[in-house]
Amino acid sequence: MKFVVVAILIAAIFSGCSSWASGAQKKSAKHKSWEEVENASGSTPSAEYGDAQLIGTVSDKSLTEISGIAASQINAGVFWVHNDSGDKARIFAINAKGNLLATVNVVGAKNVDWEDIGIGPGKDGKAALYISDAGNNGGERDNLVIYRIPEPKIGAEKKLDSAVAEAFPFRYPDGNHDSEAIIVNPQNGQIYLVTKTMKSSCGVYRFPLPLRPSEKVTLEEVRGKQISKIQELRLVTGASVSPDGLRVVLRTYFSAFELQREKGKPFETIFDKAPTTISVPLMRQAEAITYTADSKALVTTTEKNPAPLFQIMRQ
Repeated sequence: MKFVVVAILIAAIFSGCSSWASGAQKKSAKHKSWEEVENASGSTPSAEYGDAQLIGTVSDKSLTEISGIAASQINAGVFWVHNDSGDKARIFAINAKGNLLATVNVVGAKNVDWEDIGIGPGKDGKAALYISDAGNNGGERDNLVIYRIPEPKIGAEKKLDSAVAEAFPFRYPDGNHDSEAIIVNPQNGQIYLVTKTMKSSCGVYRFPLPLRPSEKVTLEEVRGKQISKIQELRLVTGASVSPDGLRVVLRTYFSAFELQREKGKPFETIFDKAPTTISVPLMRQAEAITYTADSKALVTTTEKNPAPLFQIMRQ
């Protein structure tokens, strides 16, 4: 991932982010330019969301490279975040202003290349955090894994340990991939990953059910009427599913795209709908996005420190 980031920053400095986005991205997309990907093939601007509002800033020095964010289901106003590769196996609780509330050591886990975090039901049906150690820039990793822990309850303690993490190792059915986006079905906890690519089509993959801790499984490629439009996206850096399960958002470095399904329809019918484009603020190395706990807004941030927290309300 870091070689991609370096390229982005160099281009942004010398030629400006806007011109680079319309030039270099056009050259790198195998099938279509970024403008075509974002504005054509059924990806239309969303009228449901207002302008992004700055609600806070993360400045704590322990959070130097936020790569994932998820809204808590049991701690009001709390968001879970984590650093990218190179950090300890730990997650952080912050509030909407960006203040650090607590640090949780994830027992039994290792941070090789943590890229995203999601939330959904655990084995007991209660809220659990799903941490994706699926970064694979070099395409050589054979130890890709998703960790799951019961969501911790935040109290007065500033540092605490999680329950022992369950590990779900996996492989792809068609070779190695890099992934920075995790989606967790809020109904049954099924895990989906979206791969990150620069030139070729990205893919959507799912874990077979039931989830089997400690057993390495082969993921299944997801099909849907609009999967081909999702596959046109380049550099997908994060994802989230609304707590009501009706919406999925995909983040790239420069945009966000939302999929929706009809209430009462199976979860995977969400991949039968054409995506809409959500306007997001331009940030350096933007990799983290989440729905709020009430499903009414999106919150997004960046790997840089200090890291701004932007909220985009649904109108």
